Amino acid sequence: MKTQFISLCIGSLCFIGNCSLNAQESWQSQLVAQDETGILTYRKDKDGFIIPDFSQAGYRNGKDIPVIDLPERTITIHPLEDEEADNTQHIQKAIDEAGKYVLDAEGIRGVVLLKAGRYNVDGTLNLTYDGVILRGEGNCFSGNDSTVLYGRNAAEKAKRLILMGNSSAHNWGNGKGNNQTNVVTQKVMPGDYSFQVENASAYQAGDLICIKYPATTAWLEAIWYGGNTKRNTDASMKWQTNNIDISYHRYVAKVEGNTIEVDAPVFYTLDKQYAQAYIYKISNPATIRHNIGIESLHIAFERSPENSTANVDQNCIYMSSLENSWVKGVSMSGFIHAGIKTTSTTRSTIEDCYSIDPSGLCTGGTYYNFENYHRSQLILFKDCYARNGRHHYLSNGCASTSGIVILNFRSELSLAQAEGHRMWSQGILFDNWAELGTIKSNAGKIGMYLRDNMGSGHGWGGTNCVFWNCDVQEGAIYLDKVPTGQNYAIGCTAKTIRRYRDKISEYTDGYMEGKNRDGLQPASLYEAQREARETTTGVVPGTFQENTPCIFVEMNRVKVQSEKDALVSIYTTNGILVQRFKSPGNDMTKSVPLKNDFYIVRVEVKGKKDYTRKILVNM
Repeated sequence: MKTQFISLCIGSLCFIGNCSLNAQESWQSQLVAQDETGILTYRKDKDGFIIPDFSQAGYRNGKDIPVIDLPERTITIHPLEDEEADNTQHIQKAIDEAGKYVLDAEGIRGVVLLKAGRYNVDGTLNLTYDGVILRGEGNCFSGNDSTVLYGRNAAEKAKRLILMGNSSAHNWGNGKGNNQTNVVTQKVMPGDYSFQVENASAYQAGDLICIKYPATTAWLEAIWYGGNTKRNTDASMKWQTNNIDISYHRYVAKVEGNTIEVDAPVFYTLDKQYAQAYIYKISNPATIRHNIGIESLHIAFERSPENSTANVDQNCIYMSSLENSWVKGVSMSGFIHAGIKTTSTTRSTIEDCYSIDPSGLCTGGTYYNFENYHRSQLILFKDCYARNGRHHYLSNGCASTSGIVILNFRSELSLAQAEGHRMWSQGILFDNWAELGTIKSNAGKIGMYLRDNMGSGHGWGGTNCVFWNCDVQEGAIYLDKVPTGQNYAIGCTAKTIRRYRDKISEYTDGYMEGKNRDGLQPASLYEAQREARETTTGVVPGTFQENTPCIFVEMNRVKVQSEKDALVSIYTTNGILVQRFKSPGNDMTKSVPLKNDFYIVRVEVKGKKDYTRKILVNM
């Protein structure tokens, strides 16, 4: 009788022989694999790290952008009849009117529909009301069949054409807030959703918190003061304790005793030997704007010989103090700094957007087609395109930027790498990035690496970042292993994948697997992680990987072994309880025989995140 065996012990798991793969040439990573039911299993690398769960990135922690159809709450306007008139107040008045609608059950007020045509905009449009969507009728360059917002007086427009959210609110508390309590878990690892604190009595599900890991001298020594101590003798380029702000913007999902579970993982090790992590409640959550959207229009800036060499912080869309918001089907051109720039923005999606052909002076601080600035977390860039920029994507927010996913991005004629730009971004996933057109052989295209004293002492650009199934043709991927962290390139096509300072022995390569090898499965890590989580079949790494229970099927029985006493429940896929039994710590426990079918197995250990696994009984 044939027996099917599935093991989920992270760090010591046995991978099944690619039973879910459709072609002989397909393959799976040694660090994360998917079985025929869509379940993902993770394995630690030699340094004890696992690839984190990125599936919480995007609108409402990874949900699709909503389709808003509210004809009774839609305000429709046309361009002013005078073709030379300024439409700024014309559009702003409609936005303000939509802002007077009462929020519905989904957090939406209404829609401002801009009919096709050209709208001259000499000022800034302030899209600052929760639940207001600004929508056009097409994103082509012509006002004949699309909606075009045309930014005039471009040399003087040093901020943005559209502000989404709250321009100046810093809603993370600058390291201080209410009910501060220390994290007592010795090491909270990348991918962990939960940890223990000294006193969780003031916390409950739904609380908005900041997880803070302050920079200390001990930590700076461990990461070589940003990497510059190994090569650069200029002391001014070494990172200082006041340079780095490692923070995570999270909601409490569950509290059990002094164990707190949050809605998304951390992306760096919070190790007590270097610094004391702590949490606090963010005191001003009302400053965050929700459910703001921009859809289906084109934004361009006026250019003339007089202002073609301008160098200002000019952006088409500036997203600030936002959550659960989106930009979809928008094209942008002629900007100086960025097409879209985010700051203090979380859990939002930028989808099907084109950011092309910037202008002005091409130098440091300009030509960033898509940019994440300070306090940008859990943002999804999906199906976007960039052309003729310097850095087509840039994580430029230092250590407060993390959990970003760049999915199915198309890049053409870039002048420099898409990258972690400066000071320790964490958990950036490049998933199916592709370079198009002519590629200079061995030119850097994407990277997470040591930037030394570039700019103002940029140092390590990013840690615990992943390049998954990316194709830069004959270009290069720069991939450094950072002290106390790792970076990964899995299933990528490139002329070269290497550390940036490849002639200096102190620096080492990041984790590389499957270079120039087609057929990586799953083809998209983010989509596989999102599907696994949403169908309750995914393995989301818990707080203590060494305590993850083993679950496998043998002789029509489910067998479970956990290092601590556990309660095991077995359900049908329709949620009907089939069996429930206790599993004593370290003892193998088995169910009664089961019929051939799929089942959901839940293992509950006191003080730990529930462990849920979909299994197949099939003899």
